[in-house]
Amino acid sequence: MDDSLAGVEAGRRGGFGLVVAVTGTEGPGGAADRGRRGADDVVSDPGELLSGRDD
Repeated sequence: MDDSLAGVEAGRRGGFGLVVAVTGTEGPGGAADRGRRGADDVVSDPGELLSGRDD
């Protein structure tokens, strides 16, 4: 999980199985840009990854 474009790109180049980006902004460097850089999923809050869990 990373919030920078460079971190997303590094995860993709490093062969990580899942690249998740965290962003709360739109525009340059926002969610769409992180997706284009290789994020499999983009969330605004890491807690979104836990929704729907059956603990």
